[in-house]
Amino acid sequence: MNKKLLLTGVAVCLAGMQLARGQSIWPSTLNATGGSTTISGIELEWSVGEMALVNTVTTSSIVVTQGLLQTRLGTGITEVSATTLGDYLQIFPNPTNTIVNVQFTSSADGTITTRLMDMAGRLLTEQATPVKPGANTQKLDVTHLAAATYMLQVYYKQADGKEQSTSYKIQKLQ
Repeated sequence: MNKKLLLTGVAVCLAGMQLARGQSIWPSTLNATGGSTTISGIELEWSVGEMALVNTVTTSSIVVTQGLLQTRLGTGITEVSATTLGDYLQIFPNPTNTIVNVQFTSSADGTITTRLMDMAGRLLTEQATPVKPGANTQKLDVTHLAAATYMLQVYYKQADGKEQSTSYKIQKLQ
């Protein structure tokens, strides 16, 4: 397949995604689920289940690549935070057949938002809970779900606007 035909096909798919409002990140990528956050003014993005492409194709406005999300062309910025949301978060019991507890220890007021998705990236539940300094627990009822593997995304937004997020694999038993 020549690059021009591949690029045309990708452009048509990406244009259709914009009309459908499937994702609002730039440059666009095809994946099952993912997310983004801004830490200290640096935009970080991740994906789960990214569809495999053979190589990287680049134009002035589109980057199609395998295995890596690129937030802005030419910035050259890569950052890994010394402390992550996972350092203050416990998800239990896992596996489960009834309730998943999301326990979070916070040092400031904010909001915890959880999104439970199936492995195809379909949103099943979303729940936002205000948090206070200290231990906070949010309960997710998974009783009504089929036995399967699910993705739990957890977002924490402090009152001062700082945001963090992380993802967990949740195993639902019979």
